[in-house]
Amino acid sequence: MKANKLESYSITALTVILGILATTPAKSQPITPSNDGTGTTVNQNGNQFNIQGGTHNGTNLFHSFDRFNVNSGQTANFVTTPDTRNILGRITGGDPSIINGLIQVIGGNSNLFLMNPAGIMFGPNASLNVPASFSVTTATGIGFNSNNFWFQAMGTNDYANLVGNPSGYKFNVSNPGAIVNEGNLSLNPGENLTLLGGTVINTGQLATAGGNVTIAAVEGGSTLRISQPGNLLSLEVGSTAANGEALSGINPLSLPELLTGGEVTQATSMTVNGNGDVVLIDSNTIVGDISGDAIASGNIDVSLSPNPRSTKSAATSGLPLDQGDGRGIAQGGYE
Repeated sequence: MKANKLESYSITALTVILGILATTPAKSQPITPSNDGTGTTVNQNGNQFNIQGGTHNGTNLFHSFDRFNVNSGQTANFVTTPDTRNILGRITGGDPSIINGLIQVIGGNSNLFLMNPAGIMFGPNASLNVPASFSVTTATGIGFNSNNFWFQAMGTNDYANLVGNPSGYKFNVSNPGAIVNEGNLSLNPGENLTLLGGTVINTGQLATAGGNVTIAAVEGGSTLRISQPGNLLSLEVGSTAANGEALSGINPLSLPELLTGGEVTQATSMTVNGNGDVVLIDSNTIVGDISGDAIASGNIDVSLSPNPRSTKSAATSGLPLDQGDGRGIAQGGYE
């Protein structure tokens, strides 16, 4: 496999076609649908949350949640059908999503997209059972039809125009939310795992044999275009701000707040010091809490061999951290 580099114009971006996210255990709230006409229903049976309903248009199924959190031992089941190619879920309540259990898709071979501008964390017990590709983002919109129409993270959507495969992402906030992962996220062979946010820290494990893992950290007011139809990779960074007005009503937590807020225990691979700085434990390196930072470390397997490949973060391997100047840093044993 080859590493694809993300073109950088007016924003800082890092793309790694192998990677790892880091996440922290966190307080998980029940999964609750938004009362916005999308039609999403959530039926709880013990630790199982069955997600049904939604708005179907062509091969796309759209869901809208007020909260989306999965505790350790819990399972979020996205119920789909064989004719559904893409499931897209947005979280509108303004709180970050804390996922420390299992997310799975049952009933079909659908790709899954999750969008929460407030932030997304995968805890050490987080895992996936998704039959196709998985994309998680803190974008404020997912584009369709060459980004002429958008699945908005907030407000109303014209679902009739959201047809075909997603074509891009937009970040219409000044400081896009963070994505942190400590979990073990793996997909079936040949599938794509994509993580796009304002700050991305990955200390867990990612695996997709023969597939691709993409990590991208972007600044606000930017658009990412998926340049290959039907492919979650080959993202192009627009040189102008995303179309539309800046999104209001979303105030993503800072990285220290995301790691320690509520009943969250601090991550085992990082901590927050008395000054509120995020510090990587292995090296005491302070992670700048600014948009455009992406740090990849941990075990990553994108090969067909039985031995997973591993990487070390730029901070712990003696390389400089990306500080928002358009440089992307990645290290690892990939081809």
